[in-house]
Amino acid sequence: MRVKSKWHKSQVKTIEDIGGAMAFICWRITKNHLEDLINEGFVIEKEQVFNVIIEYLCFLIQSIDRLVFKTLNTEQRQELINKLAKQSAFYYQENKTERIGEGNHWKSFINTYNQRSKDYSDYDFTSNEPSYHFLRYFSEKVKLAMTDVDAKWIVQQMIEIQAPKAFKKIAQSVDDLVSVDKIISKERQIEKKDNKIPRAKRKSTRQDLQ
Repeated sequence: MRVKSKWHKSQVKTIEDIGGAMAFICWRITKNHLEDLINEGFVIEKEQVFNVIIEYLCFLIQSIDRLVFKTLNTEQRQELINKLAKQSAFYYQENKTERIGEGNHWKSFINTYNQRSKDYSDYDFTSNEPSYHFLRYFSEKVKLAMTDVDAKWIVQQMIEIQAPKAFKKIAQSVDDLVSVDKIISKERQIEKKDNKIPRAKRKSTRQDLQ
């Protein structure tokens, strides 16, 4: 599955387009960071993988919510975050079912996401970046998802390296994906398609063919 992480600024996109692309990028960032942690020698057992995944996705979605605050209006912002959460839950359900087994993993993800959303609301962004306490909260949640042997080191690793690295990546993607000429609703996109005259029926602009 290939999703573009950057569009031409002259393009017109829907919130659904943007949300779908961002959800995929969040998932890709999370997978890359899991590999980073394993390569650094951290032990992440089979079930723990998905506990870490949840924390990463919640952190990234909450970061996106703060980053688009000045770019999107309230309705667009809510639509975007809802799309992100639902698409992320779909990826989580699909992958956990494949790796662990059947279960209502979707609901588990949404319940955790809702709680994290409330908790993250207590922490600020400073100069359009997550504050220390924002990063610390994320790091502590990852710590709880890890084995006890790594508890002493993971928080420092997350705050100093992994969290800033993940934020930098998602911030660049947000900037690329929302910097388009116009963002319209899905309904408006459908309406435009319905009213579009097929190329074969368009009147020619060439004088010699009229």
